[in-house]
Amino acid sequence: MQRREFLKLSALSAGALALKGSGPAKALGTPWHAKEVRSVYQICEGCFWRCGIVAHAVGNRVYKVEGYEANPKSRGRLCPRGQGMPQTTYDPDRLKRPLIRVEGTERGEGKYRVATWEEALDHVAKKMLEIREKYGPEAIAFFGHGTGDTWFVDFLPAAWGSPNAAKPSVAICTAPREVASQWVFGRPIGGHEPVDWENARYIVLIGHHIGEDTHNTQLQDFALALKRGAKVVVVDPRFSTAAAKAHLWLPIKPGTDTALLLAWIHVLIYENLYDKDYVEKYTTGFEELKAHVKDFTPEWAEKHTEIPAATIRQVAREMAAHKPQAVLPPSRHTVWYGDDTYRMMALYYVNVLLGNYGRPGGFYIAQSPYLEKYPTPPLPLEPAAGGCSGPSGGDHEPEGYKPRADKGKFFAKTTAIQELIEPMITGKPYPIR
Repeated sequence: MQRREFLKLSALSAGALALKGSGPAKALGTPWHAKEVRSVYQICEGCFWRCGIVAHAVGNRVYKVEGYEANPKSRGRLCPRGQGMPQTTYDPDRLKRPLIRVEGTERGEGKYRVATWEEALDHVAKKMLEIREKYGPEAIAFFGHGTGDTWFVDFLPAAWGSPNAAKPSVAICTAPREVASQWVFGRPIGGHEPVDWENARYIVLIGHHIGEDTHNTQLQDFALALKRGAKVVVVDPRFSTAAAKAHLWLPIKPGTDTALLLAWIHVLIYENLYDKDYVEKYTTGFEELKAHVKDFTPEWAEKHTEIPAATIRQVAREMAAHKPQAVLPPSRHTVWYGDDTYRMMALYYVNVLLGNYGRPGGFYIAQSPYLEKYPTPPLPLEPAAGGCSGPSGGDHEPEGYKPRADKGKFFAKTTAIQELIEPMITGKPYPIR
């Protein structure tokens, strides 16, 4: 077929399609936004950031969700997950009522019947009492996540008498960095990373997926920091979204972040680039740290990270030149390598050497209003969680109560759920049912 013939046929086809659609328009219903819309102010439950939202509804059906401008966490914006809440709410596969396995069927067959809430709660209570009678209260582990997790991770297990309470993903999420923060700063860093993005002038993202898997306000603050002229260095094996915006991208060998951080500590100390007054006033153990990193030179780190030693030195010197407005925000995206507590300790040490903790452009120390502790009835055990910010269970249980199933292995206050697998299989140190 010649080009001229092809163009003629294309024009004829386009004309035919236009004629086909030129008939009378079908009657369309009135769009929802043209009806009487009711706006309800709420909190998004898409993640623990809990942004303020405005839900727009007609009757009892929500049609649109957007950020509430006056809320400090959303500032009128929402991530795709938050904006997709109407689809989640009305998804046909969403479970809306309790289901109980059909009597006589086996687990895994997937045969359930609809139950009332009263029947379901009575069923769960009956099974729990049977387990406590046969195995003891510690045989039940409690998992919780989201806004109401305090009741499932703190108060319910404390009232029940079980030391095994966890947020299911915490051991491979924020717990390592919280433990590291306890050891370095003496207090948890918190899930809402207290970074002063507004005043930061040099930002190093290592193990950080900002722009791809992050929280609403944090991403907005990062974008504003870029707009204000902050220099950004991204350490990531991938050319990530943040790397595309960075002034310098360091494609590190996966799993070698700690080596890079130790080399930066070495340069800051041995080239006398750290904040001497700050370190002398606020820290202990500096000489021990100096001795520890003596051999962790950029040349040593280059062999592990595959980042040139000259580049490692360059970034360390640039961080020092911008201190205390240079910051390495805490991250959680390399936890699965198994060494994240120590990686995060090294990251915090770099920040301390830059003198940025509690100073503009670094970490701010959030203050909360004092609230009287809400009174509770006498509980057999002290509430076990309260976040990942306390010593591990053990040695302090009242007489007649057993320690956590992972006693002695982890510093985080909540139980590491992967440590419950063995008790479930072997029954040691006691069965988890």
